[in-house]
Amino acid sequence: MSFQVRLLPAKLQFTVDADETILQAALRQGIDFPYRCQQGVCTSCVCKLRSGTVKYTPPSPLTATDQQQSFVYCCVAYAESDLELHHPFIRG
Repeated sequence: MSFQVRLLPAKLQFTVDADETILQAALRQGIDFPYRCQQGVCTSCVCKLRSGTVKYTPPSPLTATDQQQSFVYCCVAYAESDLELHHPFIRG
């Protein structure tokens, strides 16, 4: 199973498979996606979730504040539906 991810404001789209992280899918498809640690710590890959749902392999890196702000740690997040994400530093 795969899902569509739309990145704003860059207006980029890519496909993510259910068994890969959002970051892995973006890099596989040549998108210049910021990242460093790939462990959900550095916050380079954090996007704001505009629509859709994601899951994490426990333990989730999200704090209560992250959840309230609808943040997604793309290096450790897996899509459960089509997604619309916002990352201000990704360019199309």
